[in-house]
Amino acid sequence: MRSVSEIWQPLIANLAVVALFSSIWSLASDWLDKQRWIVRKLCIGVLVGSAAVSTMLLTVEIVPGVVYDLRTCVVAVGAFFSGPLVAAVAIVMAGTYRVLEGGSGAGLGVFHLAMAALVGLGVRAAARSPLPNPFWVFVLATAMALLLLAMVFLLTRVVSLEDARELIVPGTVLSLLATLMMGLTILAARQAGRDRSILRAALAQAPEFLYVKDANGRFLTVNEAVAHHHGYSDPTEMIGMSDFDLTDLARAQQLHEQERRIMESRTAVLDLEEDVVDKSGQHRWYRTSKVPLTGKDGRIVGLAGMTVDTTAVKQLERELIESRDRLSLAMSEMSDGLALFDRNGYLVFCNDQYRDAFPRSAHTRVPGAHINEILLECARTGEQLGIPEDDVEGWAERVGSLLRVPNVVTLELFNGSYLQLRNQLASNDSALVIVTDVTDLKLAELALIEANADLSRKASTDALTGLANRRVFDEALERDMARCGRAGTPLSLILLDVDRFKHYNDFHGHQAGDRCLVMVANAIKTSLLRPADLAARYGGEEFAVILPDTGLAGAEAVAERIRTSIAAASAYDLGSEVTASLGVAEYDLTKAPTTPESLVRRADGALYSAKAAGRNRVMAAAAE
Repeated sequence: MRSVSEIWQPLIANLAVVALFSSIWSLASDWLDKQRWIVRKLCIGVLVGSAAVSTMLLTVEIVPGVVYDLRTCVVAVGAFFSGPLVAAVAIVMAGTYRVLEGGSGAGLGVFHLAMAALVGLGVRAAARSPLPNPFWVFVLATAMALLLLAMVFLLTRVVSLEDARELIVPGTVLSLLATLMMGLTILAARQAGRDRSILRAALAQAPEFLYVKDANGRFLTVNEAVAHHHGYSDPTEMIGMSDFDLTDLARAQQLHEQERRIMESRTAVLDLEEDVVDKSGQHRWYRTSKVPLTGKDGRIVGLAGMTVDTTAVKQLERELIESRDRLSLAMSEMSDGLALFDRNGYLVFCNDQYRDAFPRSAHTRVPGAHINEILLECARTGEQLGIPEDDVEGWAERVGSLLRVPNVVTLELFNGSYLQLRNQLASNDSALVIVTDVTDLKLAELALIEANADLSRKASTDALTGLANRRVFDEALERDMARCGRAGTPLSLILLDVDRFKHYNDFHGHQAGDRCLVMVANAIKTSLLRPADLAARYGGEEFAVILPDTGLAGAEAVAERIRTSIAAASAYDLGSEVTASLGVAEYDLTKAPTTPESLVRRADGALYSAKAAGRNRVMAAAAE
């Protein structure tokens, strides 16, 4: 049996070889990242294969021809980080060397290499990331330890169980350590390389002008923006140049002197704004920050600078100032009042026209005043009409809350003027209130409404008698008959004709005839006791009365009341006797379907029956 040192010493030497090649891989990672894919993969494959062969130079010989080392850990890590091509190159190199070594374990050794590569590729596929996290490195180390145990079991077919058992503890421990050490080292190098590449890309592609100069003002590095600004496609073309190579002498001397003072005073210059005339004669604005750089020994070695082209910002500022001035002029000249309230209801801004629109509360409408305070002053001074006196504070709360809702309202003030308030919400929840004097418009609107109402009355009434006209009668009869038909209630119609009116008109004159018709109309109106009853001038000296929800007997009573009223009024108003004949007809859906036309015919027939019977009487139409 071998001593412990005979097993551990070669394996620790293996571990040192693994650490060496891990460092070489890490140090070369920046260079490798710049190479083409195939070149990078082949180089890593050769590196991993060389590491595997190097570990095989320091092996533990279990029995003659059967050896153990950490080559499989190197191959597994290479496959895990760089994929199948690297694994294949490493297996070819290490496998060839192992076959050339010979011995009874050569075939098992090549098999062990292939299984290690498969383990690395399997964990790589499970991680599904080009830059896995440390967890997967631990998974890989555990898998390699388990693979070693499996290989120890296979060794029992070549060597004795006792010889194979000696390898379990040191082999498992160092396999875990080697895989973890190499995996975490390469992972840290890749993460650092990725961070450096991101930083380089950010600096190179930043829109700002970034540069570093030495103590003599020569460029040590510049980004793409600086190079393109000076007409170079590659930033490296500017390395070693100074401002004297890039701009006119006066400007170069100005920059050189400025940077000399910065380095001598060891004081950074931040956000220095400069107006520079470019080669085309155009003014351009730049904002520059420059910081002196100190070496490890405390001496100034150069400076770093960042310059931003602020020409567009300056132009925008100038345009904003001009726009503000134009807006101020427009607001002072506009006829409308304008007020801006913040999201909490406090007045932020208002023009003079806004205050002038409210003469009694103008002193309250100043920036900083709350909308509720303004409204309460309106109520206290009686400036606005229509404010409920018993709930002033509640009214102020309700109206103030309307600032949060787009709306248009019209107010009437104490002096008879009308104001229209339009509230609009801005993106920051502030409210813009526009006040317009609409007094003339409102008065014209009221006049128009009154004119329309007058026209409507004239269109629906008879000009002489004031009763409903024929059009309104026809519509009302059709509507009331339909309603009574649906409700199953009766409806009656009275037709009235002034007796011998033509003779009266010819004898007394047309003006007397008009007075007679007005008297008849008034007698009819005073005889109707319900708002639902409708009296209309049917035509000439004929009148009609619609009696909804009224049967024939009730209609006859109303007709008789009208007849006697006409006779009494004529003697009093006209000084002569005027009589009328009336015909009554009932619409009853339970008896027979009836149209408005047929109901009028029946009432007209009853009217003529009254005429034929001697006039000055009421006659009812027979039921159908």
